[in-house]
Amino acid sequence: MSNTLFPILLLQGLIVIAIAPLLLGLLTKFKCWLQNRSAPSLFQLYFDCYKLLLKQPVVAENASWLFRFAPYCYFACLIVIAFIMPFFFYRGLLTPFFDVIVIVGLFALARIVMALAAMDIGTAFGSLGARRDLFMACLVEPTLLLVLLNLGLITHGLTLGHMSQSLIQHFTFYPGMLFSLCAFVFILLAENNRFPFGNTATHLELTMSHEAMVLEYSGRYLTFIEWGNALKLTLFLLLFVNLFYPLGLALNFTYTHLLIGLVSTLIKLFVCISILAVFEALQAKIRVFRMPEYLAIALFLAVLGILLTQLSGASL
Repeated sequence: MSNTLFPILLLQGLIVIAIAPLLLGLLTKFKCWLQNRSAPSLFQLYFDCYKLLLKQPVVAENASWLFRFAPYCYFACLIVIAFIMPFFFYRGLLTPFFDVIVIVGLFALARIVMALAAMDIGTAFGSLGARRDLFMACLVEPTLLLVLLNLGLITHGLTLGHMSQSLIQHFTFYPGMLFSLCAFVFILLAENNRFPFGNTATHLELTMSHEAMVLEYSGRYLTFIEWGNALKLTLFLLLFVNLFYPLGLALNFTYTHLLIGLVSTLIKLFVCISILAVFEALQAKIRVFRMPEYLAIALFLAVLGILLTQLSGASL
């Protein structure tokens, strides 16, 4: 890696981490406008994280080292993925060293650590949320892996940089990619606890999954969890726009191409956030016991996408 490219790719990863709370604030503002409610500031999550950093965390007496370590591990896993993810250049800082299987594994590690921490202190809500989250993971993670592997079969590579570069240079939307796209939308909503799979603004026992696992956290621990949740949504949106519509990403290291890549990615993220806000404003949450039905549909679509890719011989 050249000395000139290294700081640009480092800056790319830092931008992904920095704008994550801003995108979540934009989503919240759009939803409030659509529902005719007063909207908080776009920078509200930054203010909340700063306030939480100044507070002394309260930890249960029977909490082990795992409970204290989990938020840092959760945030660290997402930071590593942020430096793998393309943003305005077709690859990230760590893209050549990590393929999509490792990315899915990092998401799984982040989930498992938080689930174990939720069960560590033995509260009813924490255990309930962990069980529900791991139950959904049985369908979510295989589906995500199948979607990424389908794109890998089409582009003949398993790194995000190779996939993005191939799709930009020979952009063709095959029928198998359409099924993978539909499956990925289900996964994006389920993984980030968005409607109709979840509601981050509620603390009702009948609807909680992700939120139930973090009820016992406070102070700086909660800062890393909240920022990590926003970062996770940003990473899934970047996966969506960079793999299914990567046009605009810079392939050449020139300031003009990098600027075009930055502007195009920001526009695509803005459009995705707007569509997500409209969808959440119109959609009601489904019952917990119906979630496996929707996730099973996503798994079926992912498998169908791979079969269609193989039968049609789709290749770039």
